[in-house]
Amino acid sequence: MEDSFFYEHPPRARRQDNLVEFPTGQTRPSQRPGEQRTRNGARPQQVRPGRSANGARRPAQARPSASAPRREGRRRRRLTRKMLRRRRMMRRLTAVFLVLCVAAAGVYLTVTMLFKINAIRVAGPDGATLTEAGPYTSSQILETLGVQVEENIFSFDPGEKAAMLEKTFPLLEQIEVKRVYPSTVVVQVTPATPAYTIQTSTGWINLSAGLKILSTETQQPDLLVLYGGDPVSVTPGDQLAYALADPALSGADSAEASSAADSESAALAQDGRIDALTTLLTALEERGLLGDVTRIEYADVEEIAFLYQDRISVLLGTLNELDYKLDYAEYMLLNKEGKGCAETDTGQLDCSHVKTDGTLQAIFAQGVPELPSGYVVPEEVPVPDTETTDPALTGETAAEGAPAGETGADPAADPSAQPADPAAENQAAGDGTAPETPAEGTDQ
Repeated sequence: MEDSFFYEHPPRARRQDNLVEFPTGQTRPSQRPGEQRTRNGARPQQVRPGRSANGARRPAQARPSASAPRREGRRRRRLTRKMLRRRRMMRRLTAVFLVLCVAAAGVYLTVTMLFKINAIRVAGPDGATLTEAGPYTSSQILETLGVQVEENIFSFDPGEKAAMLEKTFPLLEQIEVKRVYPSTVVVQVTPATPAYTIQTSTGWINLSAGLKILSTETQQPDLLVLYGGDPVSVTPGDQLAYALADPALSGADSAEASSAADSESAALAQDGRIDALTTLLTALEERGLLGDVTRIEYADVEEIAFLYQDRISVLLGTLNELDYKLDYAEYMLLNKEGKGCAETDTGQLDCSHVKTDGTLQAIFAQGVPELPSGYVVPEEVPVPDTETTDPALTGETAAEGAPAGETGADPAADPSAQPADPAAENQAAGDGTAPETPAEGTDQ
């Protein structure tokens, strides 16, 4: 039989309790301090520190004051935190200052050492290099530009240079000075061609398609005539502009008669002349009518009109419903579908009447084309026939027979020699023109 282990627990330590013997000889286990009860069986109340057993506050006891080293340590800790915050702030400020210094150094190097101009050239609208731009050479333009090679590309203002060149070279429609980084300056120019003319007190001024004054002449050029009043300036290179009407310059009677509202509306009307002109030019060009227009009147923006081929005047009134009016004028002038004006018709096409329901009441009156300014197309001067007979022979023939003034048939006696009435011919042809009396409507 194998050996077996028998583990014997050590004897327990005898519990020593404060036992109180009762007369019966039995003992009662002692209670824990927190479990002691009063005689009536209630649990005793816990006494808070600083209070007596009956709940009254005990007199304040002097707490032991913190020692001087502890107070000194706290003060040092507070100072240390302030210093740390201050050091962090100083570090941030130092970093920002260094960044600014580096940026300033970069700007200085860029302005002084980098981006130096190596090439300056004159180019056209397509970017191709030009040796001549209109009547000017590229050397003249670059010399007036005043920018030299090896200068910094940021040493001049392109806008100011372009304005100066436009004043110096008025026959250039548009001038733009561009920086091509890193080292090239390009002067892009668009040559101007005369497109319009205006009569002034000193003669005629020619304008480009962008209404820029190009030159002055004493004789009327063969260009589209613009009638809008005297411009502010007639200097070549300036843009067409009109001055506002100053109520103070008018007479005292007119100043008393006109109110402030009338003066303001007149000023707005004067100010709208350029806008009315540009709007009308754009609309006519879109419809293909501008090439046949010989005169445009816009002195009064409420009576805008133009002359078509020196034979039909078109009255538009205001710019209200301009597209609607021009669509009908295009239909009539181009004789679309064979229901418009014939190539030999002359007269006035009034498209300024718009009914209250929004429809257009157009009127075509045959006769002399009249415009709001009273302008009448001058009669063409007959060109003398270059193939005339010898005056000596003509004199001999007249001497032999009747006088020269009596020779030949009398034009008054011959009905075939009389000029036909255009209105009668058109009426006989049945062109279907509208009656001259307009229907009830409002002028636009």
